[in-house]
Amino acid sequence: MSFPPPSHPQPYPPSYGPGFPPPPPSPGRSARVGFAVAAGLLLAAAVAVTGLLFFGMIFASDSCGTSAGTARFCDDSGAWMLVAMFGPTVALVAAVGTVVLGVVWARRPWTSLALAVLVYATGPALALFTVFG
Repeated sequence: MSFPPPSHPQPYPPSYGPGFPPPPPSPGRSARVGFAVAAGLLLAAAVAVTGLLFFGMIFASDSCGTSAGTARFCDDSGAWMLVAMFGPTVALVAAVGTVVLGVVWARRPWTSLALAVLVYATGPALALFTVFG
């Protein structure tokens, strides 16, 4: 009794012979890996800067009782103090959203990453401008 040969190719190599060659690499894989590495490094740097600025803004109001404090930062409402403290965090969230929207909707990852860097830079710049005038 003999069995007919299979009508479709087998998905695995036979147990004898040289086997199948490995599949060729996909054309955009290195660009995606490079983008993921660049985005991860920029995100880590942004989180570190945001954390340091948040920590520094906790102590920035110590000079409000002296002549060294700026009038904008040391007003009685505390609104500018909140802007200086949470501005970098809000900018970080907006930058991450910019990258996600750029990658998913526009399919322009590198452009969205460059735009996200600019979006994030507004947060620390606003915080430092608020404190140092």
